[in-house]
Amino acid sequence: SAASPATSSSAAALPADSLEAVFAPFAPRVKTRSDAQWFYVESDGRPAHNMMVGITAWQQQVPVPQAYTGRNAWQIPLKPRFADNPVSAKKQLFRGAIALAVNGVPIFNPIKNDGKTDTFIAGELDEFGGHCGRADDYHYHIGPVHLEKVVGKGNPIGYALDGYPLYGYTDADGKEPNNLDEFNGRTEKDGYRYYSTKKYPYVNGGLRGVVTVKDDQIDPQPRAYSPRPALTPLRGAKITGFERDDEKKTVTVKYEQGG
Repeated sequence: SAASPATSSSAAALPADSLEAVFAPFAPRVKTRSDAQWFYVESDGRPAHNMMVGITAWQQQVPVPQAYTGRNAWQIPLKPRFADNPVSAKKQLFRGAIALAVNGVPIFNPIKNDGKTDTFIAGELDEFGGHCGRADDYHYHIGPVHLEKVVGKGNPIGYALDGYPLYGYTDADGKEPNNLDEFNGRTEKDGYRYYSTKKYPYVNGGLRGVVTVKDDQIDPQPRAYSPRPALTPLRGAKITGFERDDEKKTVTVKYEQGG
């Protein structure tokens, strides 16, 4: 299904150079380019921070680098506009990403692909709000508000895949907005923006802007791939440590189970 274009827009076209500035602090790990319609973001999908520590519901995934490059790069529309029929993350979009953090890590619906489980409440997320999917692809399920330490408060920490920006918990006045719509967003003087919240939906609660939905996920978007088959949950395991050596191209995930 496709959300139909609206006649009105809540914001002018996004200047590509302004988006470049938002992603720039994470270069060269994150690379950007653009054309007349899209802003493209390339990364290996892995943040600089530690991953996985704190997870108590684990399906034995580990963060494998992803080839989000070339034709498999992330795409953000430069001319976002409101949809006549916005897409709610409460009812669909249980597959794939709904936004992209400015460090090149995708952001998924906080409800997992079974359509009912809140990943945060279920203990599936690490101390940064992320985990790995079945393709060993690391992604966030809640707002990566910790990125404000890099980009600064008052700047976007991500962009939804409809082109509208995602911010942290507070607005330009330093206050937590209390008049957000059902998509965790509102229109301000410079256009529409989403906010992170400490309670569900945590990030954008869907897509207020025009997107195409195919097979319950936004299309187009990159494909993730793992060289190994997906594994099953390891009951009772808690991830306690993470080590990474980019020169040797290794990661080590440490866990405890039954003592």
